[in-house]
Amino acid sequence: MKALRGRSWLNGGLGLWSLAVFVFLFAPIVTVVVFSFNRGVLGKQTANFTGFTSHWYPEAWGNIALRHDVGVSFKVAVAVAILSTVLGTITGITIVRGRSRALRLTLEGLVYLLLIVPEIVLAVSLLLFYTKAGISLGMWPLVAGHSPFTLAVVAIIVRSRVVALDPATEAAAADLGAGAWRTFWDVIFPQLRPAMLAGAILAFTFSFDDLVISLFLTTPTVTTLPVYLFGTVRLGARPDVDAIAAMMLGFTITVLAATGLVYRWQARRSGARLAFADVLGSGTEGALAPGAP
Repeated sequence: MKALRGRSWLNGGLGLWSLAVFVFLFAPIVTVVVFSFNRGVLGKQTANFTGFTSHWYPEAWGNIALRHDVGVSFKVAVAVAILSTVLGTITGITIVRGRSRALRLTLEGLVYLLLIVPEIVLAVSLLLFYTKAGISLGMWPLVAGHSPFTLAVVAIIVRSRVVALDPATEAAAADLGAGAWRTFWDVIFPQLRPAMLAGAILAFTFSFDDLVISLFLTTPTVTTLPVYLFGTVRLGARPDVDAIAAMMLGFTITVLAATGLVYRWQARRSGARLAFADVLGSGTEGALAPGAP
């Protein structure tokens, strides 16, 4: 009884500590959302909630500079998602199935290195590289700057899916006369598609929300939304900035929720196809078995 009572006290204490941590982490986010509806005083944000209004949302969206930066962020994020998905998928497959062990270990080490290197170090390195190479900053250098980390994320997600692939389905396709490309397109790709879609959406989200690398690589004509928000906040708190941050938060949550839904939907489709393939394969094996009619 004493042991059970002591364990219950321990579980309760851990629960309260976890709750306190989550409150500490999410309280600033909730504060931003709440004060995005604050009336403020003379267009300035106040420490006290002076009244409810939704006026700041249409005013923020009516800002031409804001709309331009949102467009730049969207274009960069889409380009980063496409580039990272293609290269990350190839990297994830090669890490697991590359013929050279040295190549597999090298790629795996590079991927983990990209994940653990501080973003500020990567940003400074990219800026110095572009300067020494004489490359003018703009949209495509910014896309290249966002891609290393997102590529590593996609590679890790795809790698975990490749490890879980059943070699028997590929062997069955080869036995039925399918070539390497046909096997990849009809057997491997449908199983990798959920991981690729999840990686693409995460790459889009990470690029759209990135501040550190964008802060070093943007120009007066190519500026992303996080950089705009950072520069605006430094000049003083404004209710429309809170409204922009709240919209950005809602967009990010929506994209991440879509990632989960798409992943589950594609996983179910792939599972159904695999189940059908298993049944077909078992039937073929039975037909080819000795003594089969």
